[in-house]
Amino acid sequence: MKRVIMSAAALAIGGFVFAQTPQTIAPIVQQSSPTAAATIGGNYSDIDQKGIGSDAKVQQQGTANASFIEQTGTDVANRNSVDVLQWGNVQPSISGHLNYSDIKQDGAGNDFMATQQGDENEILGLQNGLDNAALVQQGATSPQQAQNNLAKVDQDGKDNYAEVQQRYDDNEASILQRNDAVAGVGNRSYQDQRSNPNQSAGQVAIGEQWGDNNEAVQIQDSGSPALGGGNHAEIQQGDATTEATGAFAQQVQSGATNEAYATQYLSSDESYQEQLGTDNKAVVEQNTGGISSGGNNLVEQFQDGDRNEARSDQNGNGNTVNQEQYGQDNFSSVKQRYGQDAGNMATSIQDGSLNNSVINQQSHGNMSMVDQTGDGQTSLINQNNPTTGAAAAAGGYNTATVIQRNANVALTPQTRRIAASKRHTF
Repeated sequence: MKRVIMSAAALAIGGFVFAQTPQTIAPIVQQSSPTAAATIGGNYSDIDQKGIGSDAKVQQQGTANASFIEQTGTDVANRNSVDVLQWGNVQPSISGHLNYSDIKQDGAGNDFMATQQGDENEILGLQNGLDNAALVQQGATSPQQAQNNLAKVDQDGKDNYAEVQQRYDDNEASILQRNDAVAGVGNRSYQDQRSNPNQSAGQVAIGEQWGDNNEAVQIQDSGSPALGGGNHAEIQQGDATTEATGAFAQQVQSGATNEAYATQYLSSDESYQEQLGTDNKAVVEQNTGGISSGGNNLVEQFQDGDRNEARSDQNGNGNTVNQEQYGQDNFSSVKQRYGQDAGNMATSIQDGSLNNSVINQQSHGNMSMVDQTGDGQTSLINQNNPTTGAAAAAGGYNTATVIQRNANVALTPQTRRIAASKRHTF
């Protein structure tokens, strides 16, 4: 991971630059059979069920198997179900390798579970309608390895639930949920990637949700003590007409050189990021439409380790940012724009040496607090006098508090405000 070391002068005049534009998940396109080159296994299953109340179960063992299932239903009381298992231990028997599962369900109350054990497998799941559920499992806690697997889930509707679990390393998972959120609860997305002690290369988790009242959780665990890292987690909540309020995002990562990005489009959103390890980066952007009347968003960022970076950027009123960093040579930055109707609040706590904190609040009625413990700390607070962006409204009523403590001086220690970011279960 590349880090940018900024001087005090650069901190005073520099704006926010986010290193990466969030990816956009393309809707799933069903594929043809990938088994042409199969030498072991190479079984092919194609199931097409019409109507309601259908069940499909497929089990395939070995290499380069393919399963295609399509179901159509219309009533939540008469749901369709799919259960696919493609397996084979990497050692000592036939490997579960290069298997492919493609599932399409249309209607209400559908559910599917797809399980693959081994390497370089693919699962694609597409559900249209309401109250659908999808569970994807690639790999197992033991003994099956599960490297270089791909899982993609696409749900179009509301009240849907998608969960992807991947074990071992270098896997990729994406969940796209398109939700109109008309008079109902939004969608739920859960991605859990854990690297066991094999090569433990980085995982990729991408989540995108449209509409209101959605929840997304991403967990990437490289072990404790960390055996790897290089994970990438990304959540985008809001698009396709940009209606996105009441969203919840949580990202938890362990290891080194991890990246977590969360983008939430409008108001009343919450984002929690937790990173344990070194050289990690956490970035949150909220109310990205730049609407001055929106807001009431919350960010909590927690990092424990060295050379970590936390950034938060919020538009609107009544927003809150809480950042905590423990370790050496960490960097935190908060930017809150507008705030004319109700002030924004920002808190930065850093415990260690050679840490930097920057807070920039525009308009009036804002509050900021920085508490740094250790040697060689730097803090810069800029209120109602923005260096970039929209002009600040006339007026003040801002407050700023900076506390810098030398670790060798007997002062009352700061309170560790949160042990970790909020843990959430559905």
